[in-house]
Amino acid sequence: MNEIEAFTQYLKARQFSPKTVTTGRSVIGLYLKWVKQERMEPEQVSYQDLLGFMKSCHQKGIAQRTVQHYLNIIKHYYTYLEEIGSISVNPTLGIEVKGVKKRVLYPILEPHELHTLYHHYPTVTHQDRRNKVLLGLLVYQGIRTEELARMTTKAVQLREGKIDVPGSRKHNGRLMPLESHQIIDLYDYLLQVRPALLNMAPKRKTQTKIETDQLFIGAGGNCYSLSNMMTQLMIKVRKINPNLHNAKHIRASVITKWVKQYNLRKAQYLAGHRYISSTESYLQNDLEGLQEEIQQYHPLG
Repeated sequence: MNEIEAFTQYLKARQFSPKTVTTGRSVIGLYLKWVKQERMEPEQVSYQDLLGFMKSCHQKGIAQRTVQHYLNIIKHYYTYLEEIGSISVNPTLGIEVKGVKKRVLYPILEPHELHTLYHHYPTVTHQDRRNKVLLGLLVYQGIRTEELARMTTKAVQLREGKIDVPGSRKHNGRLMPLESHQIIDLYDYLLQVRPALLNMAPKRKTQTKIETDQLFIGAGGNCYSLSNMMTQLMIKVRKINPNLHNAKHIRASVITKWVKQYNLRKAQYLAGHRYISSTESYLQNDLEGLQEEIQQYHPLG
């Protein structure tokens, strides 16, 4: 099996779409042709060599965004070489194409600010107590909204103090530890709050009560309204911290904390990222935050 075919099988094994596999095959073909022209082996390519490849693309008039797309494929290729043991250092780490719009990086919330959101959240009604459990999974596990929507009661492992986060085609599943106070609140939710919500009369007269194993539910057992739950949650959370944007802001802050606290591979696992490059962007978020702090307290000129 040649190198391009082996990489193609790697992409298929990771459930990339057929279109992405085809594109990946084509891009790596172009890249390996350039490597051969430069009289190198792929395993010998350095960070500086990759800059040379990008420069050659620009000289051919290839658009910045297309070069970024090429680079993303090449990053996957070197991750593949790393996994099979052909290289020990990935030359694509930290490389990016200037002039391409980055993802939005939120001003991070510090750990004590995240704790405050959770501990100051009101628990007056059953809905409040349910929403506090949701908030805890955002604040301590950085779980995505769509992952919360797919969770069933089987995901909660109270005896082990863990929660099983479901994977998807784009994101990895993971088994995550719970904080001790979360275990207490989850126990209360499963034993008292969720049964009470199941027994409540549905808000819509046309809707009948339903039995469901969905973890987070509304009155009468409906589970189609997680977005409504999150809206209610964010309204109350912003009263605690008006600087909070949304659930993604919380997740970005949690992952930024992880990349400072752990190595990138562990942070990647906790975040459920398929690719290390996704986790690296949060490291950049931390570095940009540090630069702002330096400029604030040590201005030049």
